Amino acid sequence: MKKILIEGMSGNLGGIETFVHLLYSVLRNDYQVDFITVDENIPYEEEFLAHGCKIHRVTPRYKSVKNYCADIDAVFANENYDAFWFNKTTLSSIYSIKSAKKHGVRKIIVESHQSKNMGNFLTYVMHTVNRARIGRLADVKAACSKEAAGWFFEKNDPQVVIFPNAVDTALYAPDAEKQRQAKKMLGMEDQFLIGSIARFAPEKNHAFVLEVFAEILKKCDARLVLCGAGQLEESIRQIVREKHMEDKVSFLGMRKDMPQIYQALDVVLMPSLFEGLPFTLVEAQASGIPCVVSDTVSPEANLTDLMTYMSLEQPTSAWAEKIISFRGYQKVSKEDQLAQKGFTVEAFSRMVRDILK
Repeated sequence: MKKILIEGMSGNLGGIETFVHLLYSVLRNDYQVDFITVDENIPYEEEFLAHGCKIHRVTPRYKSVKNYCADIDAVFANENYDAFWFNKTTLSSIYSIKSAKKHGVRKIIVESHQSKNMGNFLTYVMHTVNRARIGRLADVKAACSKEAAGWFFEKNDPQVVIFPNAVDTALYAPDAEKQRQAKKMLGMEDQFLIGSIARFAPEKNHAFVLEVFAEILKKCDARLVLCGAGQLEESIRQIVREKHMEDKVSFLGMRKDMPQIYQALDVVLMPSLFEGLPFTLVEAQASGIPCVVSDTVSPEANLTDLMTYMSLEQPTSAWAEKIISFRGYQKVSKEDQLAQKGFTVEAFSRMVRDILK
């Protein structure tokens, strides 16, 4: 059996981790799928280990660059991988790619999952330096969107493979009884429920989410659920307390039952400062949910007629009015629209196998 090593899993359950889990699911019957990470625990770890996957934990760079490099070299030297799939938001460190090349890995796939710098100035400098080298190291250049492709590779590089952030549409298909049960599970039966699914990071603009929600509460009763974790969570909780909205806002943390959560939601709100093509919006559209998003979100996320783009310059009252306009909306499946644009597991699987053959 061929062997593939995948990098990109962190301790947080976000878009990259969702992508990697999907990648694993389409490869596990034909490949020995292993993972490399600097984190002590990763999402889906029990599932991976139960299916015989190896999880290689290497020393974080911030603890010791020397040990970090030595650990990575040891993985490639000892395991004889046929393929290596690198999934990151930045090229600030590409040692694992160089090590894979040095140890004769037959196919190296480098995939971009972000469209702009999320780190500090040093991160940007190292990314820029390594970006000039990556073309010589990658056998396959890939990205989740055209904007993400431009962040890692040359602008409009025709060799970049754009990977759809595909989902299992059957898993997310809207169902009236499931919607009722999901709201009951959350203790929010008969509530107008707005969802924000994002890690608590500056670019996700949670403070704006709360400003919009405060405007909504002036006009109708509603609840807001926040799914995710991250460095800004406590500061967002503090804003909720200051606005006296504790009984209207629920922090659900990182969830592995997102298909059920989406069943409960009536609207998804994403006023991000920038985005590539987030899994959240694909999942939401597969769930039949209207999505109100900032116009800084990639137009490639506009997969169905459920997307409404708004400027962050517009007043929060206008955002609130748009969201309220979807109260009472009856969800319907958008499977056909997603399939036409290749955002299904079947289309994703074909692309993966074509790349690895």
